[in-house]
Amino acid sequence: MKVKKISEFPIQTLHNRVQRLYSGGRLLDRWQKIMPEVDSVLSEDLLVTTVDYLGPGNPDHHGVSQVLLESGETFDLRSLIHLAPRYFLGKYSDSSNVNPKVLVRVGDSNVRLVMQCHPTTAMAKKHFNIDSGKTEAWYIADTREIDGVKPHLYCGFKAGVTRESFKTLFESQDIEGMLNCLHKIEVKTGDLIMIKAGMPHAMGSGCLFIEFHEPCDYTIRVEKKYMNKILSDAEMHYGLGFETMLDFFDYTTYDEQQITASVMGRLSVRTTKEDSTLYECFNKEQSSAFSVRKLELNGVFPVEKYEDHYLMITLKNDIEIIGEDRTLCVKQGNGIFVPANCKPFSIKGQAEVLLAYPQRDDEGETQ
Repeated sequence: MKVKKISEFPIQTLHNRVQRLYSGGRLLDRWQKIMPEVDSVLSEDLLVTTVDYLGPGNPDHHGVSQVLLESGETFDLRSLIHLAPRYFLGKYSDSSNVNPKVLVRVGDSNVRLVMQCHPTTAMAKKHFNIDSGKTEAWYIADTREIDGVKPHLYCGFKAGVTRESFKTLFESQDIEGMLNCLHKIEVKTGDLIMIKAGMPHAMGSGCLFIEFHEPCDYTIRVEKKYMNKILSDAEMHYGLGFETMLDFFDYTTYDEQQITASVMGRLSVRTTKEDSTLYECFNKEQSSAFSVRKLELNGVFPVEKYEDHYLMITLKNDIEIIGEDRTLCVKQGNGIFVPANCKPFSIKGQAEVLLAYPQRDDEGETQ
């Protein structure tokens, strides 16, 4: 296997559907042009990931992205990176790390997701012995009304909520009471949301959401029964106990104006080339973990050399990736990993593309 050669061009991952606790998937089928379009528990696609999809009974490497090499061989992305971490991850590689700093999945919900939060880096190191927590960002790619309910999400504690008041509601399993502790925000196609590690949240029904996140799959859940399923202690808190589980939540409170300013992104022009425009999606106060950008592509957009890895998602329509010695056609609804060793290339099409980078870069242009 010519690993250096592979690392010099963007790598498309294969579709990677997994079963979740929540149901949905019809809009995901539509986005990826899969027939028939149906709702089921196969409601999520792990578009670009190197972390195991955690769940009772899952084998090692379950959910890790697969790639199809030019040789026709199928290889998992984590194993490929492990062969030459420096080529693929750049400065983020070391002897113990084969995970990109940002990963991406997509889900479609026809029900509310379970109330949850994710660990901060400090909590992840302390309790799970891993080097990353999970801050995540959502791009709402499509929406629908479910039983007359507009698409929405829940996030952040309202004024007056404390650990003790939330604990009381949890112990009595007052689901409506716990939900009422969170802000409910209606969303539409094109909305951008940043959920920092520790913030309580639950995606509502009717949302096709593309989720960029740090390399961690630990989820802390506070509902003992969800979708007629009784959750085990392992599924709620990985056996850490309920008191420790409650410690994972960030009890910062917000009024309506504050929660909007904290989580809702807004497009700002980063650069324009020819007839294409690259936008920044979140300001630096919102996204210290990684940056997300949106490219509105109209023709050919030359992508300059970037010193580290990043991801691309074909949000709307198909694209061509054109390099020095090869071309890759990528259909709507797919993930692409761009190695640190990648040579300059161009993107061609009438399309929209999402990009995610492993850090903030507010000084000068990288693209």
